[in-house]
Amino acid sequence: MRQFRVPRTILLTLPALAAAFSCGSPSTPGPAVRLLAGKSDTVVVNHSVTTLLPVNALDAVDRTVAGAPIQFERIRGASIPITAAGSVTCTRPGDVVVRATLGRLSTALLIRCRPVEYLQIPGPIQFVLGDSALTHPMLLPIAAHDKNGRPVEMLAGSVTVLDSAVASVRGSTIRPRARGTTIASARVGNRSASIGVHIYQRFDSIEAPDTLLRVRPKQRLFALPLRLQPGEFRRQRVPPGDWMITTLTPTDTNPNAMKLHFENASCVPNLLNESGRFGCRTGTGAAVVVYRPFSAGDTATATGYLLLRWLFGVDPLP
Repeated sequence: MRQFRVPRTILLTLPALAAAFSCGSPSTPGPAVRLLAGKSDTVVVNHSVTTLLPVNALDAVDRTVAGAPIQFERIRGASIPITAAGSVTCTRPGDVVVRATLGRLSTALLIRCRPVEYLQIPGPIQFVLGDSALTHPMLLPIAAHDKNGRPVEMLAGSVTVLDSAVASVRGSTIRPRARGTTIASARVGNRSASIGVHIYQRFDSIEAPDTLLRVRPKQRLFALPLRLQPGEFRRQRVPPGDWMITTLTPTDTNPNAMKLHFENASCVPNLLNESGRFGCRTGTGAAVVVYRPFSAGDTATATGYLLLRWLFGVDPLP
């Protein structure tokens, strides 16, 4: 699990695990020689519940001295509850300077209370392998808010992906690796949010739709390039099964953009809460028609992709 950075956000790294410093050293730490709170003696607290300040006592080779009786006292700043044992309750946003003391050791740290009440990640996150513009690593669009709905722009947390064979994460940046689907999750304070990550493969054409089914179900994610003038359409046959079908960016709010029509298929819109994304059960002879409504004076060429993704159900081929 790695620390992440999001746009317009200051991310401050919390203390590392003591084990990271102990390779090749005796297992029992020596006397404490310094106190450590983050990399710059600044701690961002996004918890909306009481939490312990992450201050560690370290010995001469940077091993954590477990159970060190560090004491805390307020020096100045916001009236945010802080106990002598180092528990802080961020009841509201604010900054407070605290002194941590262990015997003769002492350090001052700045606590930035930025409580997060809920997280949102719009999505899903989509990539198209074979399209250089759509394989660039993507910053996970995390939106954090406080209890009054105001945005929180100073965060400390982590991002993970469920299947690292499909996508990898560095900080909060998602990188596609292979065709398939996975889940990206973010955790900030005691709040979390997740979103789907879908990685498609570009195919310039699919003459025989049954070839789609000769791919393993979890890798049935296909992107067909589209280029349509107003009044033009493209018809693509779809094999029997349960499919998610959409254009790369749903554009149903634009009357002159690409629209979808289905043949021999039972389709429900609003899949993943997007009106231009359909869940379809297709039968024999099913097809999807992508078309551009005609509009006088509109001569622009629309480009994009038709996306097909296998959902579930009995595989029609052995």
